[in-house]
Amino acid sequence: CVEFTKIAVLILNQKIRPFTAKWHRLSSQDAFSDPAKCEDFRKELIELQEVLKIYTRMLADMAGVEDLTELEND
Repeated sequence: CVEFTKIAVLILNQKIRPFTAKWHRLSSQDAFSDPAKCEDFRKELIELQEVLKIYTRMLADMAGVEDLTELEND
């Protein structure tokens, strides 16, 4: 539990929170009406998803379960 907590807190506070805080603030300023900002958002989201996949693998290993992050949607 302690190791899981360390990873979860890191993911939430250092990876997800900065992304959501930034884009929430920008969305409040109508940033998503700007195609360039939408492109920036998508690029940053893809980068965040790649980082989150690493943590997902770590948590799957820790839990002893199969990592399904690369499972295709049909």
